[in-house]
Amino acid sequence: MVCGQRKTGRLPPSYYLQQRQELAVQGRTRPKTADNTKKSLTSILKKWNRFCHELNHNSYAFLKEAQIPDFKIFWRWTLDRYKRIKTASSLKNYWRVLRMHILDKADRDFNPREKRDVHNYLNLLIDEYHLRTVPKKKPVIGLDDLYLLLYTHWVLDDRTYDDEHQRVQVATGLLAAVFFGCRPCSLFDTRVKLDEDWGKLDDDLLVAHGQIHAETELDDLDSNAGKDLQGTRVASTATTVDSECKFDSDSNTACDGDSNNDSSTAWENGSDSDSCSAYDPDDEEDGDTDDECGAGPEETRAFLYRHFTITIVPHSTSGKPNMVFMKATLLHTKGEDNNPRIKTLVIDGEDDDPMFSLLDHFIALAMYDDAFEAESAKDVQNMFWVKMPPGKPSLTLKWKRRVLDLPVFREPLRGAGECGTSATEPLRASRWIGYLKRLGQTAGFQHSFTQYGLRRGLLNVANHQAPASVRDQIFDHKPGTVTWYLDQEVRFDTKACYLGRPSNDVVQKMARLASLTADRSAPTELSPAQKAELSQHRQVIRLSQKNRALTIQIHAAGYRPISAAKGTPLYEKKKRIEARLNCLKTTIRNHMIEKARKRHFRKADTITFDSQFSVTKATPTSSPNTSHITPVIYHLPERAAVVRLTCTHADRLTEQAKLTQRIQAIEARAALCHRQESRRRRPRYHIKQEEADTSSRDLAEERVNQFPLLCKPTQCIFCLGNESKPYHERVFEYAKPNKMMNEVEKHLRKHSPQDPVPCPHPQCKAAGLVLPSVMGFKNHAARVHKIFLRV
Repeated sequence: MVCGQRKTGRLPPSYYLQQRQELAVQGRTRPKTADNTKKSLTSILKKWNRFCHELNHNSYAFLKEAQIPDFKIFWRWTLDRYKRIKTASSLKNYWRVLRMHILDKADRDFNPREKRDVHNYLNLLIDEYHLRTVPKKKPVIGLDDLYLLLYTHWVLDDRTYDDEHQRVQVATGLLAAVFFGCRPCSLFDTRVKLDEDWGKLDDDLLVAHGQIHAETELDDLDSNAGKDLQGTRVASTATTVDSECKFDSDSNTACDGDSNNDSSTAWENGSDSDSCSAYDPDDEEDGDTDDECGAGPEETRAFLYRHFTITIVPHSTSGKPNMVFMKATLLHTKGEDNNPRIKTLVIDGEDDDPMFSLLDHFIALAMYDDAFEAESAKDVQNMFWVKMPPGKPSLTLKWKRRVLDLPVFREPLRGAGECGTSATEPLRASRWIGYLKRLGQTAGFQHSFTQYGLRRGLLNVANHQAPASVRDQIFDHKPGTVTWYLDQEVRFDTKACYLGRPSNDVVQKMARLASLTADRSAPTELSPAQKAELSQHRQVIRLSQKNRALTIQIHAAGYRPISAAKGTPLYEKKKRIEARLNCLKTTIRNHMIEKARKRHFRKADTITFDSQFSVTKATPTSSPNTSHITPVIYHLPERAAVVRLTCTHADRLTEQAKLTQRIQAIEARAALCHRQESRRRRPRYHIKQEEADTSSRDLAEERVNQFPLLCKPTQCIFCLGNESKPYHERVFEYAKPNKMMNEVEKHLRKHSPQDPVPCPHPQCKAAGLVLPSVMGFKNHAARVHKIFLRV
């Protein structure tokens, strides 16, 4: 779901004080309710207001003061006045909704005895007025019934639609309702048209009907009762905040953590542009598309193109066409505001009767809407013969940006001289029900059916095949404890179950792999262009200039190195600036990498697909080259041994050889635990292949080479003595002595100036040499090893 924009920068205390005063005036916050609940509440409140008007009661005051006999007589009046109430469930639902409103508006709840008394009286009224208690017959649309409906829809139905796109939509909706087992709210627009300000129904609506007498007086009494207390609290809060800000200014400490030179607060400057928290990635221009299923605005709460994907995987048998399937995610379910339940189902198209192929129907609708971003996907046969690039187990057909938030099922045009299907409006659930009713009548059904008949058809079949937890997940029933541990993707082939056919386990298994869309060529580091962009970021430049200015000031004060100024105000301010600069760089770097990866996964499959069928091949700069992936270079022989022993097939080995290999693998893992593979100083794809040939020579050198006492001036003496690192990491030379000194200082942080420090050089360590202090160690490193450190 798309979130609202947050305010950037810091806000002054006066802003929150004003917000607090507004909240105090507004009073109690109304609960969040669904549109259908609001509609039911509107209906019952109108009845209550008419009842109070006829008995000369103030509706709001009587809502708070009415006794149990008053509510009993209200229900009798309701049945006498509204003859259309014919079911017991309607009467009980009215009582439940009225209690909800009484609790919200009048802050009044009924105790269990009162609830039971009213409930018993309702039962008497149900018998007296002969209200229907037996539910209507609920048709179950089985496989044969579905065949009849589809056959009637395609062959026998002589009624016309606004255009034939609506006919395809109806067939698609029938199959989706069956195979998804969902309610209409998951596919269509179920929004309810309400009054503009239904929340003020108990005030404004009653005024419109001439049925309010003294509600405003009661509201004034309620608000005035706490006015003095509220005013006292506001004044107290304002005094506290003002005193805190005064304390900050008196202590010469700015509110944003800067010193006297930047004493103006962030809200006075209008923003906190130097802080990493002020960095907002959404402020930058970004042409990338977020096609995740939940990334759209979801204003219509209908089934959109972004809610399902079409994926291609190669067949297990060489030479056979690819397997194509769709993964549909249903975001909108009953009660989603309070208890969202998201589920993803896999629908394949293997060995399907064309009439029952839901995947084919969705592909047809997508081709109609020109939804595929890959131009070659317009030729359907290309989906079945496209070849997978090395390192990719599948290809996903991406949608064009303009159709991501486009409803799949859309409303017909209704206007003077207009015909066809709307370009944007989702199909309303009321119209869908009308389509089903008309189709049922044409097919000759005795009882009209709704989508719940299709839903019950799947439930009756899956009830004996799927576990109870999976069944509840499919049909959005109240979940048990085990449901919270289930995968969001339903692990059950609903289509195969309904059609009475064996499930395609290959597709079902592959579709649920976490690595289905894995792509090793996706970027994980910043490119040179991105690094240059990062260094030229305006906030980075500003903080860097501040940092350099502070360095000049510290040096001008006679402190060399910078650490010598520790404890001074300049040093503390520099550390704060450095921390903010590093935080800002990290934030921007992570955002740039994430954006690059989203762009890659968004474009790579489309480029790969089109490059095999288009005349002009995709340029190498459009997507990373996946034709050849350099194998990983193992710098540690123990890791290479583990890979060799555990990641190769051992089908042809004897039982004794398998046991030997198992033991060797255990030993290799144990030896690997003692080693440390350092951070790679260059990306893996930049490592030259010839470096792999030097690994064996490194092993020999590590065993026979004696580390000389005279070291290179840019070698870290602590790295030389770290036996867990590979040889080339131990003898690594830094580009500058300053970098080496920084590395050594990191190792010395754990020692206080007077602590004894053992020399980490291999020869000194073997001799057990321990220096009396940190300064003694630095003198030893300079005299013996020729490594000069900071003093």
